[in-house]
Amino acid sequence: MTWWVVLPGLVLMAALWVLPGYAVLRALGVRGLVAWGAGPALTSGAAGILAIGYDLIGLRWTVWTFLGGCLVLVGIAALLGWRLGTWNDPAGERIAGEHRMSMRERRWLALSSLVGGGILAAAMMTGIGRADMPLQAWDGVYHLNALWVIREFGNASSLGGLAPLYADTIAPYYPTVWHSIVAVVPGFEGVTEAANASSIVIGTVIWMGGLVALSRVVWPGRPLPVIFTPLLAATYVAFPAIAVSMLGVWPFAVSVACLPGTLALLIVALRGDQPWRLHLAHGLGFLGALSGVVLAHGSGLFSIALLAAPLLTVLLARQGRRFWRRGHKVPVAVAAVVIVTGVVGLTLFLLDFPPLQAIVGYQRGGSPNYWGAIGSTLIDHPLIYVYPFQSFNIVVTALVFVGVWITIRNTHARWLVVALVATWLLTLLAAGPPENPLRVLAGFWYTQASRLNQLLVIPAVVLAAGGASLVARKVADRFSVGIVRGGIALAVVVVVATFGLRWPSQTTVMSSVYSTWPIAWGTMIDSYDELAMIDRAGETLPEDAVVLGEPINGSPYLLARSGVDVVYPQLTGIADSPERVLLQTDFDRPASADGPATGWWKDPAVCEAVNALGVTHVYTDDLTFEEGGKWEETTPGLRDVDPHREGFGELVDEGGQAQIWRFTGCDR
Repeated sequence: MTWWVVLPGLVLMAALWVLPGYAVLRALGVRGLVAWGAGPALTSGAAGILAIGYDLIGLRWTVWTFLGGCLVLVGIAALLGWRLGTWNDPAGERIAGEHRMSMRERRWLALSSLVGGGILAAAMMTGIGRADMPLQAWDGVYHLNALWVIREFGNASSLGGLAPLYADTIAPYYPTVWHSIVAVVPGFEGVTEAANASSIVIGTVIWMGGLVALSRVVWPGRPLPVIFTPLLAATYVAFPAIAVSMLGVWPFAVSVACLPGTLALLIVALRGDQPWRLHLAHGLGFLGALSGVVLAHGSGLFSIALLAAPLLTVLLARQGRRFWRRGHKVPVAVAAVVIVTGVVGLTLFLLDFPPLQAIVGYQRGGSPNYWGAIGSTLIDHPLIYVYPFQSFNIVVTALVFVGVWITIRNTHARWLVVALVATWLLTLLAAGPPENPLRVLAGFWYTQASRLNQLLVIPAVVLAAGGASLVARKVADRFSVGIVRGGIALAVVVVVATFGLRWPSQTTVMSSVYSTWPIAWGTMIDSYDELAMIDRAGETLPEDAVVLGEPINGSPYLLARSGVDVVYPQLTGIADSPERVLLQTDFDRPASADGPATGWWKDPAVCEAVNALGVTHVYTDDLTFEEGGKWEETTPGLRDVDPHREGFGELVDEGGQAQIWRFTGCDR
């Protein structure tokens, strides 16, 4: 399947993620690039809240019910904006920037967005290969099947909507904002191509739009940093490429992508010299966007706290000082006490919250020292897996340092420097020696350096944009060529010095878990032939088929791609299903140091489990670990299934090194 086939759906997805939130913000009175950049965050928040609400009242989740709920929210926002008088308040035009960008400046921004976003999108598409290639990462299997579950059952609630992935043994909390939107976007025949298209939308629309908005409010009197932002954002591999490929964490990626726009709204909400009505309108917009960041992924709360803490401290202190000098001492004192008490109380509650304790307590290895991580962060080399050094981001790192110098010299936006240093230090803690007691601070992000490194990109891009603006002006002055030519010259240098906006690295990272065999961390689907077998399973297998296979051998993809029921819809075992636990270990286990051979032909309990689950077919794959296959210690009973034992029926289909067999060995 070519990308041209899914292009209409991709455009619809971008519109569905941007326009509802933009409409709500515009109805409140939020203007320009800030409304566009923060729109996806508010849309995400709306999706998360509506999905939970619809589940409670028994309303099916579809694109139409989603849009209907958004329409109601737009109406409420319009009523608030009308009552506040913020729809067309002239003061609102000065909040984001000191003046409106001219038409010429907007054209340059559009061109920069087209070049940066276009090259990034093309690199990601090239790395993925076919639009319907499945992501072969641990989390990717879960998310693809989650999309299918939402399409099938119409429940996108974060509070139990994905229970079918746990055989309905539990109804856990799981953030489903990404799933809820991607699952219902029109224009995609299957969920795989919808998921892949979302990677493009996250990276080139949500992420870049938010960064542009943040640059606009950080550098309000300078259009040049805003124009440079999309180009500079496209040079980073840490985000979005690593997030949507090697990590396979689309929900986390949405949360990160929504952060810049949300920060932009926070800045304009607390910026001084505006009527209280605009403060309130922007504040309400910020709360909506914040809900999107947090509901998309729980770690978003800590991400926004990490990045916004220095910003909030500065802005709230300024506002408090301003009102204190005006004689409002008691309200300021009360507000300070409430804020401090609230922060302390929320912190204590969260630290005692079981799901958070599970995240913070996640055990992860590290490196013996910090030097490798320091070098990797300076050149934006992936902090996960072993990738070749194909391109570097040294020139953009230099621009970041120029931006740091500007903010310190001009005492402007210094919170960005604090945020940059804080995220960098946490990244190093996560990547370094496990025995460091301070490493627990990185636990809010699963102590994973490649996750924390994504947050570092936000202040880095905005600072680099400010640095690029200064360098372009210096070049223009030095060679007397005008600011336009100076900017173009610097843009060309950035593109060339980063090897075409990191094209080699972007494509390598994406393809490593999509289309380059063997797949990084282990192959599950070994060839296009096996993928074709999976895709036609809906026709070759009966409607009531239930397929048993080792989760890591490709069998879970039958659910998302063909709608065929599988015993294991995710790679993680279902601990609350004793039948599934038994089959993992004993369905067909060869003799080993742990004990003699056993299996369905010998142990009646195994056949009882097979019959209880309704297994009709078995998926086998003889791809070995030495050949690049994925390896899982917990599934010895499914690793080397012998389909030639009496009890296996005919070979139904095969592709690559995988086969699907009819199984009758446990028929009563």
